[in-house]
Amino acid sequence: MVESPQTPPRRPVEDTSPGLGSQTSLPIRGLTRDTIATDPNFFGAQQAVAAMLLDVQAQTPRIARHMASHRRWLVSQTSFALAMRAKMEPGAPELTPGRLLAALTPHVEINRKTLSQYLGEMEAHGLLAPPDEYKGDGRLRPVTTTPLAEQGMRRWCEGHLHCLDILDGGARLDAARRDPDLAFAMQRQMVEIIRVDPEWHAPPAAMAHFLGSDTGGMMLHALTRMLRDLRETDGRIYLERVSIADFAEQFLISVSKIKRMVQKAEEAGNLGWEEPRRRGRLWLSPDFIRAHFRRQAVKFEAVERAYRAVA
Repeated sequence: MVESPQTPPRRPVEDTSPGLGSQTSLPIRGLTRDTIATDPNFFGAQQAVAAMLLDVQAQTPRIARHMASHRRWLVSQTSFALAMRAKMEPGAPELTPGRLLAALTPHVEINRKTLSQYLGEMEAHGLLAPPDEYKGDGRLRPVTTTPLAEQGMRRWCEGHLHCLDILDGGARLDAARRDPDLAFAMQRQMVEIIRVDPEWHAPPAAMAHFLGSDTGGMMLHALTRMLRDLRETDGRIYLERVSIADFAEQFLISVSKIKRMVQKAEEAGNLGWEEPRRRGRLWLSPDFIRAHFRRQAVKFEAVERAYRAVA
């Protein structure tokens, strides 16, 4: 469902009504990145969200491509937030390359040419399209979200809300399904929160090999999904048997690209195989897993804060 531009704005963030908890079945205290990262249920929640994202990747790989690297993730999330604000809040400006650049410039290194290229790719992949009834300056080239993008983002939001519910027994997902506007309102607020988070913008060095790649983010989720448990054996946590070719086939990219990404992680001691020539079971270092889970906890805290702000 595409929300009407006449939909009135949701309650502003500053409203801290004491009735919030009773309305949304939330615990009084919100989850923080520290409590999320150390929660014994976070491993299961991580596997759940990884499975959801990998399913999205399998069904619509073009959407997944725009959410995989650190920079593309922020561009895609901010683009969607600005476009949905224009749809749902009367008087809000349309999404244009200039407005997107202004929103991103303080937080990510990107030039207008690269940004226009990203927007063009999202339009070519059916995630953005010109507004039906735009009557302003045609030189601004405004775009808006498509039903395909909205369906994918709703699934992203609901998957993350479900994982927060796993941690504290909340009913965020039920609330989002009762109110079709809630997920998108939460996403817009989440972008505002995470865009200014210094920890999000300074990922651990162990993550850099993956977060700079258009496939790396999904690769991290694939590794998480393959974890059987978090038990260590001689300082390693073993996964299943998997080859470079298996990853290349899953993510529809060349073997050489996967090799380059994996080689950097191998040299840093973050992963490896139990047998020579990358054969046998794959293993990850405990520090690598902790770094990935911590980064995910930062994201989940942003989702939690955003949900509480708009619910």
